[in-house]
Amino acid sequence: MKEQLNYGTQIWEFEDVDKLIEEFLDLYEKRPIQNNKGGMLSAHLFWVWYVIKKLKPKNIIESGIFKGQGTWLFRQTCPEAKIFSIDPALEQRQYVDKTVTYFTDDFSFIDWKQYLDVKETFIFFDDHQNAYNRLMQMKWMGFSQAMFEDNYPENRGDCYSLKKVFAECGFQGNYIVPPNTAHANYVKKNIETYTTFPPLYRSEKTRWGDEWDNDTYLTADSILSREKIEKYSVIQEEAKSYTWICYIKLKE
Repeated sequence: MKEQLNYGTQIWEFEDVDKLIEEFLDLYEKRPIQNNKGGMLSAHLFWVWYVIKKLKPKNIIESGIFKGQGTWLFRQTCPEAKIFSIDPALEQRQYVDKTVTYFTDDFSFIDWKQYLDVKETFIFFDDHQNAYNRLMQMKWMGFSQAMFEDNYPENRGDCYSLKKVFAECGFQGNYIVPPNTAHANYVKKNIETYTTFPPLYRSEKTRWGDEWDNDTYLTADSILSREKIEKYSVIQEEAKSYTWICYIKLKE
């Protein structure tokens, strides 16, 4: 298997995760959208919260809103940040924040320097788009830090993810990317760090119903053991929503 879980200098250490899970769950219990099927659940919201809690960005761009659970989490975690949220179907929102600037245009069609300092901005992509193209757009615009929620493995998912880029497997779906080594090589040359966050809990089956083994789905060890998961029922119930969420920082 060509793919690895991490590339470049690793900046994330998980020694404090056990201590932070209960703090996150206290917040998660207050979420405005109890049924967020089709959107982010605890398996990914925890890592979004974990990252922005540490980075404390001045500006946040969220590409892909759906019902608005992520927007709510950003606001709760970074109350002083300027948030810019993008979705072509804003009518789906159930949580609307009057302090957020909303767009229906694609991320790549917005002149961001009108609104923010790109060097002080964190981007969260949950839009099921071509991740390789998103990285090129980020670099052209001067952005450096992002997370990708839809980081699907080879032969799974509806977009060309970074996992697919590093696996050199290409993508066939609503668009086609042939298998190639060039994309992985270009990304590796242009990144300072790439980190795949581990699952909080790794169930026996994947979201697709097959065995969750490392030969098919390369995955880091889960944070919570089978003994500890009994204490966190919501994490166990939502474990299958995990799709190898990742963080990437480009070289400046």
